Formats: sequence, structure tokens, C-alpha cells
Amino acid sequence: MRRDYFARLSRAARWYLPPAEAAEVLEDYREIVEGRSEEELRRDVGTPKDAVGQLAQLKAYQKWLTVFAVMTVCAGLPAAAPVLERLFFWNLVYRVSAIAPVLLLAGTALALLWFRREGNRAGRLPKAIPVLLGLFLLGMVWVWFLAALILSENWEMWGVLASVIRPQLVHLELVTQSLLMGAAGIFGLIKARLYDRRWRAVYVLGLAGAVLTMSLWAVLSSLALDVSSPGWQTPILVRYAVITLLGLAGAGAALC
Repeated sequence: MRRDYFARLSRAARWYLPPAEAAEVLEDYREIVEGRSEEELRRDVGTPKDAVGQLAQLKAYQKWLTVFAVMTVCAGLPAAAPVLERLFFWNLVYRVSAIAPVLLLAGTALALLWFRREGNRAGRLPKAIPVLLGLFLLGMVWVWFLAALILSENWEMWGVLASVIRPQLVHLELVTQSLLMGAAGIFGLIKARLYDRRWRAVYVLGLAGAVLTMSLWAVLSSLALDVSSPGWQTPILVRYAVITLLGLAGAGAALC
């Protein structure tokens, strides 16, 4: 029980306090917790959240919450836009696509800069990080494969694919993929605050993957795509390449 109390205290300290302050507080509380029961600790110290919350500086904590909220919105909007449009028939993907480059740049820059100053790097790289990054890369490769069929105007191959996988399932898979990438990215953001700043790589690549997936879903759902005009593929190709390269570069920098 004491270990469970201290584990929850550790998470609360790392969430409410900057890394250096959290380390000092935990070192002090380690002696207080040692040899005492859960009931005694709750009676004398309070819950882990209460014990740490009273030590947090309100302005610093509000600043962190603001940064966290902005980064969450940056990942959450492109991740949720396709599913919200599919459920409620809002013209949301078009609006989010217009600001997607801003969301990607803002989220990536904030993650790199904030956790460089406020983050903590501890020991070896957590094993879950390369696993999640690998899954994101597979998802992005799938998006590029579908995009290649469209951009190369290989309608014959697209017809073969449509005969094997119903187009409705492709749309549903992209909606699900976008949502999962964004959710996993936000999960990485939380882990970066609580444990190791290198988890921000999961956020950065999850954000890029959600934006890339949403962008393809927007093209597949568009009724105004004019494939008869010369060079119609160029803006789409440039957009996808920039999203992918920025995501890869940002994730690489986030692992440092």
C-alpha cells in the first residue's frame, strides 16, 4: 500500500510541478512515507493529489495547463475531424484542413521547446516508444500507398483494390486511424510530462500521422477534386511530403 501511495504521489508531483521541484518534493516525501500505512498517510498528509497540489505554484501550473491544452487541440482537431464529420455531417474536415499546417507546426514546436526546458530524460529509451513510432510509420505508409494510386491516376489498380476492400471500409479505416493516432499522440504528451520527455516523439509523429490521414480522407471525400486539370497532383503531393518530413524530423529531434 505504501508503494501504491508513493507511486500516485510521484505521478501527482510530476504533473503539478516542474521536474526539478518534483524530484525534491519526492525525495522529502520518501522519508515521510517510509514505514507508514496508507491510513496514516491519508490522515496526516492527505491524498497524493492534495499533498502535492498545495505545493504547486498556481501561475506555473496554469502555464503548463495552457500549453498542454494547446498541444491537445493541435492533435485532437485533425484526429477527430473525420469521425465528427461522418457522425454529424459537419463540413469540419475542410475547415480543419485549411489550418492543419498551423496545427502541425504549433504542436511540434511547442512539444520540442517546452519539454526541452521543462522535461526530464531518464535512463534508457522506453520500449513502448519505438513500438508506437513503428505503428505510426506503418499507418503513414498505408496513407502514401493510397495517395500514390490517386496521384498516379492508377484507376485500374484503385478498382482492383476497391474490389478487394470496399471503399466504405477504406474510409472507415482512415477515420479510425486518424482518431487512434491523435489519441496515442496525446497519450505520449501525458507520458512526456510524467516520465520521460522522449515520449514527445510519440506526440509529434502521432500529430503528423493524424494530419496526413485526415488530409487523404478529405481528398477521398471531396466532390470538387478536378483531376482533369494538368498538374492537379502537385499541391497534394507537396502537402503530404511536407507533413511527412516535418513529422519525421520532429520525432527524430524529440528523441534527443
